[in-house]
Amino acid sequence: MSRVVKGTVFVSILFLLLIDSIPVLTGYTDNLKIINAYSIGDKVAFVVLNTTSNKLYALTYNGHSFEVEPLNFTTSYLVRHWNGKYWLLQKGRRGTVSLYTYQDGVLKLIRTFNGGSLCTDNDLEIKWNGREYLLTFIEAGPHNDPNTGECTFKFKDYILKDENLVPLNVTGREVWIPALNAWLIGESLVDENGKVLGEYNFSKTGIYSVGLAVDDGKTFLVVSSDGGWVRVFTIRNSSLVLIYNRRLEKRELGEGPYPPKVWIGKPMLLGRDSHNDLRFIVWLFNGTDFIKIHAFEDYAMLYPLTTSNRSYILSRIPINMGTYILLNLFELRGFSLVQVSSLKVRNNYLRVINMKESKGFSAPKVEPGSMLVASGENSVFLFNSSHIFDLTSRDSIELPNALKNHGYRVALCCGGWIVFDENKIYFFKNDKFSDITPEMISVLSERPKSNNSLIMDILGSLVAVVIVVFLLVFLRKSK
Repeated sequence: MSRVVKGTVFVSILFLLLIDSIPVLTGYTDNLKIINAYSIGDKVAFVVLNTTSNKLYALTYNGHSFEVEPLNFTTSYLVRHWNGKYWLLQKGRRGTVSLYTYQDGVLKLIRTFNGGSLCTDNDLEIKWNGREYLLTFIEAGPHNDPNTGECTFKFKDYILKDENLVPLNVTGREVWIPALNAWLIGESLVDENGKVLGEYNFSKTGIYSVGLAVDDGKTFLVVSSDGGWVRVFTIRNSSLVLIYNRRLEKRELGEGPYPPKVWIGKPMLLGRDSHNDLRFIVWLFNGTDFIKIHAFEDYAMLYPLTTSNRSYILSRIPINMGTYILLNLFELRGFSLVQVSSLKVRNNYLRVINMKESKGFSAPKVEPGSMLVASGENSVFLFNSSHIFDLTSRDSIELPNALKNHGYRVALCCGGWIVFDENKIYFFKNDKFSDITPEMISVLSERPKSNNSLIMDILGSLVAVVIVVFLLVFLRKSK
């Protein structure tokens, strides 16, 4: 073999060794699993697992680019919330539950709760108002027996503010009232430090429902209780003032009517007609009394929905012997409900949510064959196994093939929607899907390595370069 051929062979082999010494990421996507996403405003944080190293990463997306952060905890911790500053984690779901915060690589135990009910999916309930958390731990009652199915509960509430846990002496339904900077817990008004600001007697029986309505900057608290009694409070001088107290209709206990939990516009009530169970009535407050503005017939189920500045009611009516359902979306305009769209779909499981109420919590999932109706910033969307329907504009967009007929999750972010499964992430905006998975992979591949790994890569590359240079010089001298 000639010297030229030998030299070529040597150089080729050593060149391959040099390339091999540089880290590559072929097949990197096969090692990644997108566990969930948590969105707040213009950011969404993905929790991603490297199944080879069993390490977790947080990838934050702002609509344009990703940032990556290693997470120094394992999948044995349940991620409950991300507030943009730190993570709220939980270990254990029932019986004994430990609550942690995680920030800048530091895991901090807030408290371990003992004596949980064992009758729920999760004994720790969490709400967030944008600044602090309201926690409810569900304890086992005196007659709690999961083996027989008999369950009684005791509830203990706490406020978690700046990683400090404040126990409360009150419990009950929780409503955050931004105009008062306070929580309504049961019949007590409590500030963010746990101080009781006022007590109210909403109900003699304890059976009542509470809703918040915001109309032209004015906040109203609507309470329906005790078989038809309705009370409306407004806010004056940083306190609740009763402006309406009347029995709307004579009803049995627990029969409503009910206010939406959150509503934009004049206070509203929904309930079955007291003379016809197949009829649903909508009442609106005109400043003096509640007036009927609409009636829904034919076994309708009603779902109130709000966007950033509008309110809607989605009605669900079974048709074709229950094989299909008719979804009609109505917008509140003045004192009228105006139909915006109508959609006929198969009668599968339907979940309806206001996405504003889930900020920072895990992205809801669309299971195969199910449907999700979710209100965004300006529109109401329906997600199913094959399409996305904009119910406010009547547009229909087909899902990417990678998501069709598979379970996927949705998150509201960055002026659009994040639609993703365990392997793929799409940004949906202006009726178009953009696959942003390669961007995520690229950022993960460029993440800083550990010192040992980085040093070994550098040394390996330098050794290969030195060997190549030495042999090239040797071959030249041999000629």
